[in-house]
Amino acid sequence: MKNSFVLNIVIVFISWHLHAQPCFSPTITSSRLGYFNSASNSVLFCDNDDTEILSTQTYDTYQWYRQEWAAVPPGAPNPNPWIAIQGANSQTYTINGTDDMLYYFKVVATLDTCTEDSPAILADGYAFGLPYLTATFQPGTYQYIGSGTYNVCNGSSVLLANGFPDVYGLHTWYKCLPSDIPPVPGDPCIIQGATGDIITVTESGFYGFYCCTDYCPHICLFLDVPNFITLQFGNFSFCTLGIDEPTTSNNLLLYPNPTDQFLFLGKVEDVANITIIDIAGKVILNIDSFDFSQPINISNLPSGSYLIISKSSSGRIARNKFIKK
Repeated sequence: MKNSFVLNIVIVFISWHLHAQPCFSPTITSSRLGYFNSASNSVLFCDNDDTEILSTQTYDTYQWYRQEWAAVPPGAPNPNPWIAIQGANSQTYTINGTDDMLYYFKVVATLDTCTEDSPAILADGYAFGLPYLTATFQPGTYQYIGSGTYNVCNGSSVLLANGFPDVYGLHTWYKCLPSDIPPVPGDPCIIQGATGDIITVTESGFYGFYCCTDYCPHICLFLDVPNFITLQFGNFSFCTLGIDEPTTSNNLLLYPNPTDQFLFLGKVEDVANITIIDIAGKVILNIDSFDFSQPINISNLPSGSYLIISKSSSGRIARNKFIKK
């Protein structure tokens, strides 16, 4: 009797275990899903008109769902419900940069008598952003004199870079204002052989670039002239004093991006000042003694791309771009 009881328990456990296992495992794939390591389970759009086709394996029936993204702590459940997308009942579903930004997507499929959900993917935002120029100087070798102009000591170098290195591929770098856009072979302002997103310069010039994206191959842009940088190399008096100006970086963490109301900053170190600048170079917002625990309300800003710059109490400068929807 005892052996029969134990055997029945084992049979029930095995039956429950087999039932708990999924009948099949649908997944979502697309050509650009996980293109960037930092967004391995996300699709990023190039612009509002961009589309991306999501697909799954072949099953009997399909129903696609979407869920609005929510700003919740890591590991916390998303309070927004999954909504069935009307008419989305095929093996593929097309999302776009206007309607589907910051939504999760999943597909519920049936095969024979089983129904299973796929893992969710996120339409995360824009991979594309307006290019911007960052400059890294050797400590004690430069002095900012205003209007995007720097005096730099002879014998030193300046590292110039596109602030969106993961997005843009082929570059054309300029040492003066070009006569034609797109680039024309033979233009004396073109720096020959400089085609990457980083360049090291050692002589005076008015520097900027024209670039095309790898991820969004139909987009090529010229860095706006107000965002060019003027470097004047020479033997200046400060070159012998060893004056260290603040270091720069472009590692300011922003989320969500794009956003339509609030912008949160990931804390790197204490910040004394936050500045938001539009693409024309105009200061839109300036915050002294910024509190990282508080969001920045940008709901009153016009839609577009902006540069945000933080300056810490120790003099460190960090910057990044964000998009206001």
